[in-house]
Amino acid sequence: MRISHSRVGILAITTLLAGMVLVAKAESWKHEATYQLTSIGLSEFLAQHLGIQNVNDHGIDLGGIGSDLWHSKGSDGPGIYWMITDRGPNGEDPRTFPVPEFTPFILKVRTANGAIEILQAIPITGLADAMDGVSGLPNLANTTQPPALNEPFFGCNGVSPLSTNSNGLDTEGLVRTNDGNFWIVEEYGPSLLKVDAQGRVVKRFFPTGLPAYLTAPVTGYAIDDSALSIPAIFGLKRKLNRGFEGLGISPDHKTLYLALQSPLVNPTTAVGNESRNTRILAFDIATERVVAEYVYRFQPADEFNNPPAITGNRARDMKVSALTMLDQHHMLVLERTDFIAKIYVVDLRKGTNILGTVWDDVNKPAPSLEELNIDGALEAAGVSPLPKELVVTLDSSQGFPQKIEGMTVLDGKTLAIANDNDFGVGSFTVNGAACTLNDSGRESQIIVIRLDKAVK
Repeated sequence: MRISHSRVGILAITTLLAGMVLVAKAESWKHEATYQLTSIGLSEFLAQHLGIQNVNDHGIDLGGIGSDLWHSKGSDGPGIYWMITDRGPNGEDPRTFPVPEFTPFILKVRTANGAIEILQAIPITGLADAMDGVSGLPNLANTTQPPALNEPFFGCNGVSPLSTNSNGLDTEGLVRTNDGNFWIVEEYGPSLLKVDAQGRVVKRFFPTGLPAYLTAPVTGYAIDDSALSIPAIFGLKRKLNRGFEGLGISPDHKTLYLALQSPLVNPTTAVGNESRNTRILAFDIATERVVAEYVYRFQPADEFNNPPAITGNRARDMKVSALTMLDQHHMLVLERTDFIAKIYVVDLRKGTNILGTVWDDVNKPAPSLEELNIDGALEAAGVSPLPKELVVTLDSSQGFPQKIEGMTVLDGKTLAIANDNDFGVGSFTVNGAACTLNDSGRESQIIVIRLDKAVK
């Protein structure tokens, strides 16, 4: 049985946010609007937009659409956004994919009267058949290194492992260029993809050498894992489920910026879990090569505590989930836990370009970049992390949704954010070949906020 929280949820959140103005340090904002996706059965959605009939969706509705959010003032009208789903519904312990038929989608949506309306649903495909999705299933099943660790994954019975798919994507970041094409980043590789206006993958950029570890060759589109592509260390030391999460594009549409969600596990998982240093790449679209690499330093985890819901955050709980360019040099970075998101502005001109230096060498003697954790240690090693200034704090205890992952700028003072509700999956009860959804009650939302002063 489907459970819809749409009316109750949106009224409660809108009522809470409508009269609220938060002031913390120099930050101040007010709530403009909240929009929510109405219930759409996943089986119905896949039948309509992917041509797959009679999928057992185990009572799961379409969700996960807020992995990123894109709006262009030049080409998108008021209230029009582009969104991207993540890999599909899944649960943990063990990693369970109850609807393995799902493929990631790009969605064009309109917001009005408190609702998110889907105008266009574009499945991401890589093969000749335009209705054959690339899949959201993992492309590596290795649980030992190299390359970076992955995890076993199963269908509903939790016993029979599912097969890997070399084309599988865990999509997280999205931008749309003036020619109507899309660029996407995903967590599995991690990798960067160019996708045409119909959703077909044109080319995929991997970390150097990573395709050699795939269980089967990638088919249906071109790949690049050359020395000019993503540094090899990103594929060899990526933290589990923490690959590329954020994607931004310069106003001239010449340069992409790719954010690694979490620090690399370099040289070990223990080091990566405690590190505050993650990385952002710059990719030149014309030459199709990575041209710069910057260090983004997380705030101390205890600054993101949210009593009484959670206390005692760990460094490993910190994530970068979205990037948005303000101009050629200034970027908004969404840094978060599951409960609190903070948006910072950084200046790319003031960060050290570490691309091609010893910090990309997986065999570099200690210390690695991720080990330079003490304040001032990066600078002492000749590396300036991106300087940052707080813009706004978005706290779930104040009515904002958990897991804010999408962000876009509407004008100098107005931001829109979106959450990833994980398809409403709280957990699954697995009984034989059946999965019963334990609904989280969280819905997919877009929230618009207006700052009291322009972001510079």
